[in-house]
Amino acid sequence: MKKVLSLIFIMFLFPVLSYANENMVKGNKQYQKNNFDKAIEYYEKAKEADNDDARINYNLANAYYRKGDYDKAMETYKIVLNNTKDINLKSSALYNMGNTAYRKQDNDLAMDYYKECLKLNSSDMAAKNNIEFLQQEKQQNKNNKKDKNNKDNNQNKDNKDNQDKNNKNDNNKDKQEQDKNKDKQNDKNNNQDKDNQKDKNDNKQQGDNDKQENKDKQKQNPNQHILDYFDKQDKQNYDKSKEGKTIQRIGRSGKTW
Repeated sequence: MKKVLSLIFIMFLFPVLSYANENMVKGNKQYQKNNFDKAIEYYEKAKEADNDDARINYNLANAYYRKGDYDKAMETYKIVLNNTKDINLKSSALYNMGNTAYRKQDNDLAMDYYKECLKLNSSDMAAKNNIEFLQQEKQQNKNNKKDKNNKDNNQNKDNKDNQDKNNKNDNNKDKQEQDKNKDKQNDKNNNQDKDNQKDKNDNKQQGDNDKQENKDKQKQNPNQHILDYFDKQDKQNYDKSKEGKTIQRIGRSGKTW
């Protein structure tokens, strides 16, 4: 069964012991009451006696950390490292610097500080636990990223398949619409051809009927065309005679002697 780990945050105040500093004592009391702003105020006053005192700076850094001011905490822990030769104080500062880096979401830097802590104190089980925790978290993040990439790839593949399917459906729909329009046009052309053919047949039938009618007339009276000719001549002669009378009347009414 896989062991479930969590990051261990342990912060110890440096005890006063024989170190007599009234502001240091007041600062520790306020720290233990979680009054971190007031604790910082007293620690800053205590530093006036010795600005580089590692013990005062260590407690001050812890107060900044608990307050949530991780930049000031990291800055003050570095002062501790540069101003002490005490192995235990250094290892504690490095461990707390690992916690601070983790709070600032810099896991690689946190890992480095925990490893430096173990170099000075190989029996620090909290530092070992935190290193293992960060390793597991890193692997989990890697697996999550891989799963996300696989999910994204599958989603992209599904989207592509759906797009191809939609494109295919659209193409089929367009083709069906084109075929439908083509059928309509063919039907229209066929209907037009039928109408034209009907008109042609009607005209032909009318011509045939006229020819047949003429043939029937000639058959009934072979001399009909001669009679028609005479009728036409009589009509023309009558029109000429009528025209001559009109001119004659105009001539008579116009004479003036």
